[in-house]
Amino acid sequence: MTTQHTHAELARPGPGRTHQELAAFIEGHVNRIANGRIRDLRVDCSDDRILLRGRSRTYHAKQIAQQAVLDLTDGYPLLANQIVVS
Repeated sequence: MTTQHTHAELARPGPGRTHQELAAFIEGHVNRIANGRIRDLRVDCSDDRILLRGRSRTYHAKQIAQQAVLDLTDGYPLLANQIVVS
């Protein structure tokens, strides 16, 4: 019997999963989905917030990164997108 997990369950801290491990998991997911379009990507996690930082050349890439996190978390916890477009 296999247990299937939703993306939201995978993207929340649980037994044995630290905020740093969760941040690394989300960062890897965003890098895959955004296909390297976010430079200097950094993800910080706490109990009530996920913070995205980095740089992008387009707003579209910034939106892709944000949507990648929302797809994982179902909107919880709060997402703060501080990716700079330049």
